[in-house]
Amino acid sequence: MKKHIISLILFLVIPGTQANLNIQLPEMGDSAGELVSPIEEYQVGQSFYWQLQRQVDFVADPEVQDYVRSLGYRLAAASDQPALPYTFFMVEDPSINAFAAPGGFVGVHSGLMMTAETEDEMASVIAHEIAHVTQRHILRGYEKSERLSVPLTAAMIAAALLGIADPSAGSAAMMAVQGGAVQMQLNYTRAHEAEADSLGMQTLVSAGFDPYAMPRFFERLQVAGRFYGGAHVPEFLRTHPITGSRIAETRARAEDYPSVSNQRDTKQFYLMREKLRVMTSDDLQATLEEYRKKRRENSDDHDQEVLQYGYARALLKANQTSEARKALMPLVEKDGDRLSYQLTLADLEIAVGNTSRALAIYQDNQRLYPDDRALTLEQVDLQLRTGQPSQAAKLLQRLIDIGENSQEVYRLLGKAHEQMGNRSQSHFWLAEAYYQSGQIAAAADQLRIAADHAKGDAYQQARINSRLKQVEDQLALMERQR
Repeated sequence: MKKHIISLILFLVIPGTQANLNIQLPEMGDSAGELVSPIEEYQVGQSFYWQLQRQVDFVADPEVQDYVRSLGYRLAAASDQPALPYTFFMVEDPSINAFAAPGGFVGVHSGLMMTAETEDEMASVIAHEIAHVTQRHILRGYEKSERLSVPLTAAMIAAALLGIADPSAGSAAMMAVQGGAVQMQLNYTRAHEAEADSLGMQTLVSAGFDPYAMPRFFERLQVAGRFYGGAHVPEFLRTHPITGSRIAETRARAEDYPSVSNQRDTKQFYLMREKLRVMTSDDLQATLEEYRKKRRENSDDHDQEVLQYGYARALLKANQTSEARKALMPLVEKDGDRLSYQLTLADLEIAVGNTSRALAIYQDNQRLYPDDRALTLEQVDLQLRTGQPSQAAKLLQRLIDIGENSQEVYRLLGKAHEQMGNRSQSHFWLAEAYYQSGQIAAAADQLRIAADHAKGDAYQQARINSRLKQVEDQLALMERQR
């Protein structure tokens, strides 16, 4: 991981390379010390996000992805800037961490969800990170760095952000760039942390969550000694220092808010936490035994249901399909409309080779959840594996029509058109998938191939050429900035 972090920093700091990312940072030597515009700020965050996708593993499960996105958007809607183009995602990393990049990019580690005891606790951390975004803390931290060059500023921002993947490596990377400047930068973050705690708690309460979740989570993490590295990391080089005074301040703030009556259905948090536990387990037999032990010891109905779901997922992963069915069916019979149980049942049918039954389960649930992204992606994946590309393309197009623009949707739509023999459409959507991952030159290449296959179709050619011009204009701009 350290190698990946350093490679990205070098990519940013070598003269000329920051232009390849289309990053337009402020001129740090001007008298006004102004920050970048919102559009430029988004470009900084997007460029980092594109690079991050190639540096670390994201949690790929659509259902877990959608849970994180849903929780993030709920909190963002209650923030002081709900209209920002937020992007919420999860990095597959067992450490406890979360981070925010300029422009609305908010990431959480899988370890954060595994450690949070309640949805409110996880929400408190995301709300805190949203406040970092709305207050532009990362860029504000460099506002007074008038003597720093633009490439160095870009490298320092990258180092600060990439510390989320490995806190000790991130701090070391910062010091490798310019130790003294790093100390100057992080001195500002103490005030930013207090501001993010305060505004984050406002967002948390406005979204209907418990304000005490924030100090409660901080306190437990401090006691565990696991938050953002060990005790040997100097506090001024930590991105989110947890101190006794900070915990006391957040607890005092929580007392200023009225008590929250929790009427929300939080079961999905617990279910997705168990799904994540099974997905990331590297010792499946130990995980199964742990579920058996907890089910014997726990008599709470809610906990039993959640544990049984996790146990069923673990049995399925272990290919113990008969036992998995025995564990799962009582849940389906009790709460048949819960999509997580239906998706697990479909996974089970696929595992035993009954793809027609799995497709029927997907289709039945499309009537209840017609715009659900996880359901659609899992259904489409099976349709493409069973020779039904036309039906898959219709479902994917519906997602695009309602605003879904993820790399995975475009990739699958390109695959569907490839299976149907629509080579022009296939390359067009593959281009969009490349674009979403930041591979702009590859996107342009795919559009040129798409145009070659669209000869004789004036509408399709015009559509492709219009998009190609946009992409080539961006490439030209990036080249001029070299």
